[in-house]
Formats: sequence, structure tokens, C-alpha cells
Amino acid sequence: MEKRKKRILVIDDDADHLFIVRELLVREGYEVLTHQSPFGAIGLITTAAPDLVLLDVNMPSLPGDDLAAFIKADDRTRNIPIVLYSATDEDDLRSAIVRLRLEGYISKGDAADLRMKVGYFLQKHEQDGALYSKELYAVD
Repeated sequence: MEKRKKRILVIDDDADHLFIVRELLVREGYEVLTHQSPFGAIGLITTAAPDLVLLDVNMPSLPGDDLAAFIKADDRTRNIPIVLYSATDEDDLRSAIVRLRLEGYISKGDAADLRMKVGYFLQKHEQDGALYSKELYAVD
């Protein structure tokens, strides 16, 4: 039986950037969905069930950190790992991660860093889920 590809949803208002990130991650073997607006993102996350959401912070209609707060507040989507993907100041990104309890951030502009960190965050989430399920069903 063939293992399902990891599904990544990239949300960014920049169409050119979405194209570049999609192509890079598809070459890495991921299934990649893109969405060019923060609006409708929760519905898309609910139906697509991505393994990871890469979320731009600097979107004019609804900043990514505000969208992340909505995603984490929704019972249907709160357990989906979110990684901020932005050119925003790293101190601001770190602050948002702590405040919103997100998985982490990736700075835009470094393709090698993107590939490495996406793999890391997917693996970490998978391991955390396995540990959680073992604890949940452990029998003494």
C-alpha cells in the first residue's frame, strides 16, 4: 500500500510567491494546495485536512496572525499545525508563535531553509501525535 503524500496548504496573497513555493514543495514530494486569500481558509482547511499550513503574515485584508488565531479557535481546525511563513521581523514572528501557540516560523527567501523546516515541522507534528496517542491509550 502506497503511503499518502503529506499535504501542505500555503496561504499567501502574492500569486507569484504561491507559484514558486508550490513548485518547490511539489518537487520535494508534497501535495501542495494554495489559497490566495485569508477568507475561506478555515473552510478549506476543514475540507482539505492539510498536514501543515504555511501562513503568510503580511496580508492586507486580514493579517496572517489574526487568521491563525481564528484557525486555532475553531474546534474543527485547532489541531492543524500552523507555521508562519513571512518576511516579517523575526522577533515579531517569535512573539506571534508564543502568543498563538503555533508550531514555528520560516523566513521567506531561503529555499533550502523552507525545504528543511517544512520537513522538520511535519516530522515533529507526526511524532507529537504518536506520543499523544500512546499517552492517551496507555494501560498501566
